[in-house]
Amino acid sequence: MIRLEKVNKYFNRHKANQIHVIDNTSLELPESGIVTLLGASGSGKTTLLNAIGGLDRVNSGSIFVDGQRITRRRSSRIDTIRNANIGYIFQNFNLMDDQTVFDNVAVALRMVGIRNREIIRKRVHYCLEAVGIYAQRNKNAGALSGGQRQRVAIARAIVKNPKIIIADEPTGNLDSSNTLEIMNLIKKLSGDRLVLLVTHEENIAEFYSDRIIRIRDGRVISDEENERNSTLDYQLENRIYLKDMPVQNHMNSQGISVDVYADRPVRSAIKLAVRGGNLFIDTGGQFSVIDETSDMELIDDHYSAIDQSVFESSAFDYSACLPENFRARYRSVYTPLNCIGKGFASIRKFRTLKKLLLIGFVIAAIFAFYAVSHIVGILDVQRGDFMKTDEHYVTVANPGKSAALAKKAAATKGAAYVIPGNSTVTFTVPMNDYYQTASLSGQLQGSMVSQEFLDKDRLYAGEMPEKSHQIVVDKMVLKSFFAQKTGSAIGLTKYRQFLGRRVTLPGLKAYTVVGISDCGSPSIFVRKSQFTDILAAAPSEEAQENYDGDLGTGYLSETGTAEGGTQVRNYDLAKGSLKIKSGHKPEKNYEVIVNSSHSEEDKMKIGKTITPKMNGRKLTIVGYYTSAKEGEDTYYVTKHTVALDNIHKQKKLSVYSEDPETLVENLAAKGLTGTVNFNREKEAYVKSVRDALKTSLILAGIILLISLIEIYLMLRSSFLSRIREVGILRAIGLKKRDIYRKFAGEIISITVITATVGIGIMYYMMYHLVSFSAYYKSLYTVSPLTAGITFLLILVFNLLAGLLPVATVMRKTPAQILARSDI
Repeated sequence: MIRLEKVNKYFNRHKANQIHVIDNTSLELPESGIVTLLGASGSGKTTLLNAIGGLDRVNSGSIFVDGQRITRRRSSRIDTIRNANIGYIFQNFNLMDDQTVFDNVAVALRMVGIRNREIIRKRVHYCLEAVGIYAQRNKNAGALSGGQRQRVAIARAIVKNPKIIIADEPTGNLDSSNTLEIMNLIKKLSGDRLVLLVTHEENIAEFYSDRIIRIRDGRVISDEENERNSTLDYQLENRIYLKDMPVQNHMNSQGISVDVYADRPVRSAIKLAVRGGNLFIDTGGQFSVIDETSDMELIDDHYSAIDQSVFESSAFDYSACLPENFRARYRSVYTPLNCIGKGFASIRKFRTLKKLLLIGFVIAAIFAFYAVSHIVGILDVQRGDFMKTDEHYVTVANPGKSAALAKKAAATKGAAYVIPGNSTVTFTVPMNDYYQTASLSGQLQGSMVSQEFLDKDRLYAGEMPEKSHQIVVDKMVLKSFFAQKTGSAIGLTKYRQFLGRRVTLPGLKAYTVVGISDCGSPSIFVRKSQFTDILAAAPSEEAQENYDGDLGTGYLSETGTAEGGTQVRNYDLAKGSLKIKSGHKPEKNYEVIVNSSHSEEDKMKIGKTITPKMNGRKLTIVGYYTSAKEGEDTYYVTKHTVALDNIHKQKKLSVYSEDPETLVENLAAKGLTGTVNFNREKEAYVKSVRDALKTSLILAGIILLISLIEIYLMLRSSFLSRIREVGILRAIGLKKRDIYRKFAGEIISITVITATVGIGIMYYMMYHLVSFSAYYKSLYTVSPLTAGITFLLILVFNLLAGLLPVATVMRKTPAQILARSDI
């Protein structure tokens, strides 16, 4: 059954304090009977037993169990062999104290492949009855006495029908009464099974053993069949044999009979009082009084040695209540699915203090979500964060404000049209929906794009523009408007509410929003024929350079004015409301008509040049007009003059192209330098936030690291407090993978409970924070995706941090774990 060939094991090998704990041992053990390893403490008998049982490794030699080698093999294979063949009884019982007696025994049965609940119930009950502990089956093991606990350990060892039972000092922690009872049980079990027993009590070994192997300093010094003593002189400490007491007296008076026994002559005055069914004893302090409730037993007989009848009367049926042809075969107790369910069950059993520690996991999850949302918010650069103009624009520098350069750029292959400036325009949104808000207005800023490049498929709502003063605004422009909360005063908070709303520009007829696009650019689609007049109402280059880039905030400027401060307009915009009084309408560049109120002024005569300049040139008066508008003093020029002045007011040009990258190459071929607005604006944004990005990432990283360290320390502390539990499970045969699954299930359960709560709390708080402020919205990303990333991050870290100490412990043998050595 068991064979050892030249087995050696050392402690502290190759060191000054080296111990040769198993010294070149060779043995062959039978299939049944009690074989006892007998020796003094420290002789190496327990180490040898652990090696035979697969609980510890050896340095050299071979050990075979039922013909299968268990040395120099993977631990999983060793576990499979010992699980199917060996049952263990430990000196320290090694029970799961927080589990019931039934569960402590049933786990061994589940490990050998039995899943049927009824079979498990019957088999466990049979084994508990056999060892006399059935009545305690529903009690937690931690509530039992030492003798009762060892009975449970024996039931666990035999329940799976092992071929070998290993018993390491099974009576070492028991009193004399329980010692005999446990040894009688073990002897009964050895009828057709091999029991390998370790003890240092010679009289016990000689009475119960079939073979005795004596060990000293790691070496077998004798190995012989036991000529069993027919009796055991083992007087129990809790029994007093009255007829063996040297002093015996009998007193009888008035119906009261008192027998006095003593181990020596005594002189004493003892008072006895009986009242109300109670006996009161006063010894004057000379003796301690022990009553019948103690475990002491008074026997009215002489002491006699124990004979073999105590264990020869019965035997244990190993196959009872097991399936026919049952063969033990390891099967995982923890599957990928049930380990999570068992994890939740374990959490429910946590003590109050340990449950309170879960608050720490919730707090860590809160900070982790804050850090992740901040990191994602900064790293996740959205188009709306940096785009100021339509993505199809290319900027060409025009420091000389040259109209010829603008013409050259417009003639470049791939250029659709050229706009002076950066193409941005700001419309005013009147909020006169109510009397109380009549004086309020908002700003709608976007990048002006010709309507001919608007695809109907890109419409989110509304319709394509058909009339001259109808425009389409992109969702990105409206989103920026909503972020400023400007429209909240009148309930203007949804995209479709802008349909039909009128927006204005200084000096121009109001525009109506008829459609909302979804192009992913901050675009406002208008007719190209209106670009000149709209740009005339736009701010100067200096104002644009001071613009902060926050869509929807707008800026103040005095636009549409000639140098000198007088308002100048395109004559075509007002010719229907003007009447030429003398002279003629402006027809050439830099020709201007003025109000007839100036006709008597010498410096304002027809043919005179006046101080206001357009495109750097003075204007020549060619006529006077009258207007229905009282007090109007506007100068009117040709549309082309306004267009030239628009170029003169800007130091850059915006060239529209459906292929901006190719256009840049074509411009370069003409000696012009162009930059794609999308790329330039993104680079500028990233550069502007780079310093803040670095600081924020460091801060968020520190917060995340602290949270994860907190989680790691809590998980590590929780695991280290359960090393004994791990050692027990490994010792009785649970494989490493099941240990990992057990703790992984608990970690996943803890994470689901705590991370969900923590992330939920922070999600709610930050969602309202970013909804309140556009600034915070640019710094934090609060979304289900962010929550999912945070949860996965915490889960992965929890699994790594929680299983790291498990992996460290799993490197040890079951014997080392139980001894808690070097962990």
